[in-house]
Amino acid sequence: MTVGASVRRLSAVVWACLGNTPDDSVDEPYRTLGQHSSVGKGGSVEAERKPTGSVIPLCPTWSQLTRLPSWSNRWQQSFPFSDPKGTWAFSGRVALYHGVATLNLPAQSTILVPAYHQGVEIDALLAAGYALRYYRVDEQLRIDLADVEQRLDNTVSALYVTHYFGFPQPLEPIRRLCQARRLKLIEDCALSLFSRDNGTWLGSVGDLAIFSVYKTLPLPHGGFVVTKSERPTTALPPAPRASTFVQMGDLLQQGLRSSGWGRVEAWAVRASRQFAKVIRWNRRQTICSGSDWDPRMLGYGVSPWVARVMHFMDPEAVVARRQFNYMRLASHLRFHVTCPFPDLPAGVCPLFFPIIVPDRSAFQQDLEKLGVQSGNWWEVSHPTCPHELAQEMAGWRHDCLELPIHQELSAAHIDRIAAAVLTVVTRRAHGDDRRLLATERA
Repeated sequence: MTVGASVRRLSAVVWACLGNTPDDSVDEPYRTLGQHSSVGKGGSVEAERKPTGSVIPLCPTWSQLTRLPSWSNRWQQSFPFSDPKGTWAFSGRVALYHGVATLNLPAQSTILVPAYHQGVEIDALLAAGYALRYYRVDEQLRIDLADVEQRLDNTVSALYVTHYFGFPQPLEPIRRLCQARRLKLIEDCALSLFSRDNGTWLGSVGDLAIFSVYKTLPLPHGGFVVTKSERPTTALPPAPRASTFVQMGDLLQQGLRSSGWGRVEAWAVRASRQFAKVIRWNRRQTICSGSDWDPRMLGYGVSPWVARVMHFMDPEAVVARRQFNYMRLASHLRFHVTCPFPDLPAGVCPLFFPIIVPDRSAFQQDLEKLGVQSGNWWEVSHPTCPHELAQEMAGWRHDCLELPIHQELSAAHIDRIAAAVLTVVTRRAHGDDRRLLATERA
């Protein structure tokens, strides 16, 4: 029996023991809206009732173990994995830390970085020994090239460009600027795996590109770096087994929640906590990816399990599903909430569907009550960013809410997300947002 068949059989046994099989509709993303939902009064979407206790996760989990494609090498044929100089790392920030060393930049030279950032990439560049200078991005998160030029001097050695939510920055004028000023171009594709711009892969233009693979694919961890330098990226030892075990457990736990097995998930959490007490194990001492900077990550690559799981990933299917889900959600929401990117350019593989909402925390909590997870990423600017530039991005940091559109979601899931968002919007418009009609929860 092949490894792929073994995993599929094992997952089928697990689901059989739980007494539930994942919904077959997940594999049929191109059904019409009418087959999954109806249009209510005022044009609102009334999605079919969610399974008891199920939660739509923000990111892909392992909820679809029985629906994995066959074992294949298709993932190795797509950029960045097709690049012979590509190297795995524990995360995108680790990939950046080791990748920037291949560029042979002058010691303590200056790298221009965007005012809208997560923060850990800033920490990685600072840890690598470089000075940083921030530049503006506009209200649509596009690089302000005029501002970049004003901030150039003879200490600047590289330009760091972030492709937000899968959407490309204007690479051709950026490339020309870097060529004219003899700057190295670093592409941050942590949010843009599998995206293209007019047929060109994001990450293939720059001298260095980094990816955070586990944000797009259900992996325990995983960053990737591609460099055009002849100097190879540092080979890193595998991630600690304890770290891999914990992160795989997180994926399984989220999968149980999203499949309507919240009680089983809660039992598993309680059992794991009791076991942790018995063996005196502290999760905070385990190396895991997250929003905080942890220098211990810098010494590790990925677990061998990452490559094994990648054999079940079909990049073309991932892109197609995400594009379909994004456009479907946009069609439901674009006239009811502020959507910064209502249209999806060809070639873009979107990470999330961002919306701008007031009182984001309360909005997020209300969605959670309706069984929809959402994200509030990048809330805080790095302390090294000048106050005036940080303030320009305050709207994005305070009001942007990310909605799920990932490849595990069917058209019915997307309609449920839209219905939940419109429910919250409607209740708020009538002044009774605190009295949401909660759906059944386990």
